[in-house]
Amino acid sequence: MSLVSQHIVGSESFFSKTSGIGGKLRKRLEDFEVEEVVSIPGRSHWIWMQENSKGKHQIVKIKAKNWDTHVLVKELSRKLNIGQKSIGFAGTKDKRAITTQHFSVKTSTDNLSIIDLENIELDFLHSSIKPIRLGNLVGNKFRIKITKSSNSKDDINSIFSELNGFFPNFFGVQRFGTVRPITHIVGEKIVHGDYEGAVLDYLTLGSPNFAGHEGREVLLETKDFKKALEKFPTHMLFERQLLGHLSRNKEDFTGAILQLPENLSKMLVHGYQSLIFNKVLDMRIKEGIEASLPQVGDCVMPADGYGGPDQRVTIEVTDRNQSKLSKRCREGKAWVAGLLPGANSNFSKGRQGELEREVMNDFGVKFSDFIINDIPELSSYGMYRPLFQKYNEIDINYDSGDPVFSFWLHKGTYATSFLREIMKSSDVTVY
Repeated sequence: MSLVSQHIVGSESFFSKTSGIGGKLRKRLEDFEVEEVVSIPGRSHWIWMQENSKGKHQIVKIKAKNWDTHVLVKELSRKLNIGQKSIGFAGTKDKRAITTQHFSVKTSTDNLSIIDLENIELDFLHSSIKPIRLGNLVGNKFRIKITKSSNSKDDINSIFSELNGFFPNFFGVQRFGTVRPITHIVGEKIVHGDYEGAVLDYLTLGSPNFAGHEGREVLLETKDFKKALEKFPTHMLFERQLLGHLSRNKEDFTGAILQLPENLSKMLVHGYQSLIFNKVLDMRIKEGIEASLPQVGDCVMPADGYGGPDQRVTIEVTDRNQSKLSKRCREGKAWVAGLLPGANSNFSKGRQGELEREVMNDFGVKFSDFIINDIPELSSYGMYRPLFQKYNEIDINYDSGDPVFSFWLHKGTYATSFLREIMKSSDVTVY
């Protein structure tokens, strides 16, 4: 199995027809910067943004270099001697980047002074009565340089003309694991009740640039968890947690999964859902169905109070409302929705629903399979996601001839999925 092809994450097609400029992202970490957008003028603010001196949650802004969000949370909890659930954040960020995001930490302000992690800048903002929850942001602002590209300004301009403000809202490779895109593979095993297979895939599936080769080889050859643990590098915290548990409880694969942080283990199931979403969107684009404007039978999401798609509400497209909803979609005030399948999901109608059925049948999965009886906290009930998303406030500059793109995207949208339309590489490792 190749771990470099976009085929494995479901995104093969491009919406624009002009040839891409190629290139590579993240030649240096400084080439990829992301900062949370937590509010926009004229819109309501999150409760955690309201200062309250009596609040038990300390709101901090952290600028980090080359930190995975889940690993950072784990290290913060260790430094502060508090549970990981006492640390809240709005969304995960790219590891191979310079990131700025907000955290809520249930501790005293005095304790914050003991945080001295490498490549971390922490600023205390205020105390709050409410923690930060996943999704408590508007979006993310990006500054990204593409190196080693053809740098054709004509091609870039032509692509933007064809996109006309919107791009396919594929889940980016980061959703599946940038260096080692396997979360959907592991998640599929969990959904189908194969916990042993899920754990072994998590521990043994590799890629040329991923650490732990020696440990994986030992595990594949011997299935000796204790011996493999000795060979895994100390920085591979989650793999070592699984192996440590299995060294003591050889057949307890369910318990091993529970060693992972809940947000991380949920992302495994979400990875499988994301693959299904990508496959359906890819098929829709290949068939030439207008993916950014609603067809009869589609579901459409209106805008929420923050100007992004309200994923809690869907409107079915009919002959009577199609024209009105099309206008709102063109204005960026409504979005055609694709299904992230779960236990409470229903298929869309029209051709979109047929594509959803086809993909799920191909995978041999039913909505009810997303109830994970042995690990209930990993169960998923389904939701919708925009098939196309808009890019905002695009600006292009040049640094030593390399294009540098500045823009912001609504939450849950991947900058790499936007830039793949410009680069058009079939190798996910360049993103």
